[in-house]
Amino acid sequence: MFKVVKHKIGKFDAVRLINDHTGEYLEVLTEFGAGLNDLVIKNANDQLVSVIDGYRSGKEIINDHHSAFKGSKLSPFPNRVTEGRYVFEGTTYQLPINEVDANNNLHAFLHCRPFELVEESAGEYESSVRLVYKYKGTDQGYPFSYCLTLIYKFREDGAEMQTAITNTSASNIPIGDGWHPYFRFDNVNAVKMQMSGAERITSNFDNELLARHGFEEERTIEELQLDDCFEINGSDQFSVKLKDSTNEIEVWQESEDKKYKYVQIFTPPGRNSIAVEPVTCAPNAFNTGQGLIRLKPNEKVSMSFGIRNLLLNK
Repeated sequence: MFKVVKHKIGKFDAVRLINDHTGEYLEVLTEFGAGLNDLVIKNANDQLVSVIDGYRSGKEIINDHHSAFKGSKLSPFPNRVTEGRYVFEGTTYQLPINEVDANNNLHAFLHCRPFELVEESAGEYESSVRLVYKYKGTDQGYPFSYCLTLIYKFREDGAEMQTAITNTSASNIPIGDGWHPYFRFDNVNAVKMQMSGAERITSNFDNELLARHGFEEERTIEELQLDDCFEINGSDQFSVKLKDSTNEIEVWQESEDKKYKYVQIFTPPGRNSIAVEPVTCAPNAFNTGQGLIRLKPNEKVSMSFGIRNLLLNK
């Protein structure tokens, strides 16, 4: 049996989708960006372990979020807009600069906004919540209104995160979408990774931009540094598999056009987590157009990603 339980992290509302039989759960930080804040599953030793590096206190949220963006929902675009400036349909817009050292806008607006919990359900095989944010077009540099709906589902085999975006403006709007979960490991250097087919198109560590990324077959990450964006080949469901001596997970994403056609992978300096970020567009897409979604008035797009525990069937 599954259930939905509300609780607080510091002063912020959160919710857990719990498998009552196993004790496993998915945690959503509803009042702070509707972020994916924790996922607790059984490891190879049948122990409950957290595989998401999220926030464990209100102090962490307040002090760390704007440099780490852990678990964030990234909207109306992921990654960076260079110098915070872009042109859309002949008009130039200036976003606020929140990555001051690099003079960029990073990860847009909604990663720290309170979402409305509009529906919850729990049954024998899954629990879910539906969250909504109605953006009114009031932030500097993005005068376009839209409605963002998130559905979190938790089942025995893992978690699924569904996103729907509806243009509520009277004009066309530019939009992108993404997620920023960090996956927790004792030592990323010892983690084995395997990725579906994709081409590395950008790298903040000067890794080679090649059609073969080197993880087509499972191999150990070792000391490789990544802050790289990959464009996914084909339209099949894309996945990244990560495993160490006790955990083995798969991060999957719908990868057709206007869905999560790109993935950003980042290894933080501490080497105890790795970010696998499903995104609809490349960095600076508001300027390059690479993966940019243009929505007509009342038009809607939707996309999903999820996390599987690959140890279940072993």
